[in-house]
Amino acid sequence: MNYLTEILAFYKWLETHPLSPLLQAYWHLLMYYNNKAAVQAEDGSWHWPVNFKVPNTILMPILGIKDRRVLLRQRGYLIDHGRVTYQKDRGQRAGTYRLMPFDRGLSMAAIRAETGDSVTQIWTQAVSPSAAELSPFININNKHASRLYSNQEDAPFMPQFNLLPQITEEEKAAIRAQYPGNDVAAFNAIWAAREEKQKEVEGLRTLFTPST
Repeated sequence: MNYLTEILAFYKWLETHPLSPLLQAYWHLLMYYNNKAAVQAEDGSWHWPVNFKVPNTILMPILGIKDRRVLLRQRGYLIDHGRVTYQKDRGQRAGTYRLMPFDRGLSMAAIRAETGDSVTQIWTQAVSPSAAELSPFININNKHASRLYSNQEDAPFMPQFNLLPQITEEEKAAIRAQYPGNDVAAFNAIWAAREEKQKEVEGLRTLFTPST
């Protein structure tokens, strides 16, 4: 799953499925905690888990909700709109959320976590090979982004923006033609093409940079 493409698709979806500001904030908050629950595979790569937990006691203060029944009602709206599923746990323990991705090219896969023998379901790209490298990364600007949640001191430097070189409109049109009716997959493929172009530019810089 790709954070940026999901957000862009969410706002596109809002044009025909208007939600209250509170519901929009709720969805964004769930995206944040889904991202924060990132799972590291044995090879060191980070992945979006399909299922994740967030206690009501965390969600309610952030959303400015004081009555638990209000949160349950808002959650029901997101479920009815097909944006999330929720499974209760026993007693007072946090239930399990599952965000429903806008990217229709995603499928579920199982990986073994780096620590321990547990197997976790994660989202992975199943349609566009050219964009497959984008899918596992928690933040498309830096594949190590989720480390920011666990250890601020050891976190790598991350620029505020990732300014990739543009491709031509003709190249974009050719890519979109490969994914009719699937804006998210087309965006992923265009982004992958821009990343490839960046690699080419960096390769040329290395080639023509005099050694010291």
